[in-house]
Amino acid sequence: MIEMFVCGDVVNRQYNGGPVCNDAMSEIIAACDYAVCNFEAPVRGFGREQPKDGPHINQQTEIMSVLKSHGFDMMLLANNHIMDFGDEALEATLREGERLDVDMIGAGMTVERAYMPLIREIQGVRIGMINACEAQFGVLDHNAEPDQAGYAWLNHPAIDRMVIELKHECDFVIVFAHAGLEYYDIPQKEWRLRYQHLCDLGADVIVGAHPHVPQGHEAYNGSLIFYSLGNFYFSNRPNPAAKKNYSYAVKLGFEKGEPVRFTPVFHHTENDVVCPSPENDRTDLARLDALLHEDYQRRYDEMSTAIYQKYIQPKLTRTLMGVPCDGTLKGSLKEMAATLLGKRRHLNKPVLGMHLMKNETYYYAARRATELKARRQH
Repeated sequence: MIEMFVCGDVVNRQYNGGPVCNDAMSEIIAACDYAVCNFEAPVRGFGREQPKDGPHINQQTEIMSVLKSHGFDMMLLANNHIMDFGDEALEATLREGERLDVDMIGAGMTVERAYMPLIREIQGVRIGMINACEAQFGVLDHNAEPDQAGYAWLNHPAIDRMVIELKHECDFVIVFAHAGLEYYDIPQKEWRLRYQHLCDLGADVIVGAHPHVPQGHEAYNGSLIFYSLGNFYFSNRPNPAAKKNYSYAVKLGFEKGEPVRFTPVFHHTENDVVCPSPENDRTDLARLDALLHEDYQRRYDEMSTAIYQKYIQPKLTRTLMGVPCDGTLKGSLKEMAATLLGKRRHLNKPVLGMHLMKNETYYYAARRATELKARRQH
C-alpha cells in the first residue's frame, strides 16, 4: 500500500526564514510516498494588484523550497487568489515550481495547461489527479480565450469528462476541489451534490479546501469525500501565531483492488510552525462528521440566510444604488459619511458587481436565502 499526505491551504505572507512544520510534522509528511498541499497565493515580487474585490494575497518565493524540504511533492494552484497579481505572478510561480521539480496543477498560462490533469505512478499504482476551483476572479470559464491564463473551473464539463477518462487509465482518481463558504463548519448543499456527482462518474476521493476551517467527511458510493481540510499554514496577519488554525490533514492509503483507506492527521500552529495536535487538544472530526447528517438542512438554511444578510445583500445594494447605501438607514448613513470622508474611494462598483455575479458560492447562498424569505412571506 502507498500513502499520500494531503493537507489544506498554505499562505505565508510574513515568512522570515525557518521551517513551516516542526520536526514531528515534517517526519509524518516525509514518511509518505507523495505529499500535496494547496498553494493559496502566487509568489511575491511579480505583477501588480489586479482589479478585483477582496484582499490581494501573495507570499515569499522561498516558501516553496521550504515546503519541498518538508517532503511536499505537489502544490495545487486552482484557488481564488492565484491570479491576484496577474499573469506575471502566476508565470513566476509556475517557473519556481519547475525549478524545484515540484508538481503543480490547476492553473496555467493557457486553458489547456490549466485543465491538464496529472497522472503519477507510484510503486506500480497509477493515480490520476485533478485540481479545480469554484468560479471567482481568475477562473477560466466558458468565455475564456485559449491563450488566457487562470485556473480550472470546478463546474466545467471538461472536469466531468476528465474524471471518466482518468477512471479508464488509472487505478484511482482524486479531485482536489477549492470551493464553499468560508468559516462555516458544514458544506453548502450544492457543492456536496457536485462532489457526489463526481464520485458517481468515477472519482475515488474528493478533497476540499477554501472554507479555512475543517469540515467533516463521508463515504459515498464507495468513495471518500473530505469537504474541507481547513488551513494547514495560514499567516496573513501581523501576528500569525495568534491563531492556532486547528484542523486536520489526511494520509490516504492506495492499494490496487482495495477501497481507499485514510488516517486523519490532526494539527495546529504553535510558535509559528505546524505541529501534530495532542489527543486531548485537537479538531473533533466526529462532531464535524455528525453535522453532515444531524439537522443538516436547517443548518444549511441558517448558513445561507446569515451570509446573505451579513455580506451579500449589503454589497449588492452598494453595487446597484446610485448613492452610498447598504440597505438599512443606519448603515446607509455610515456609508454616506465614509464616502464624504474619502474612505470609499477604493470601491469599484463594476468590479464588486462582477465579483458578486461570478461567485458561485454567493449565488447559491443568495438563491436559497431569498427563496426562504419568499416562502415565509407567502
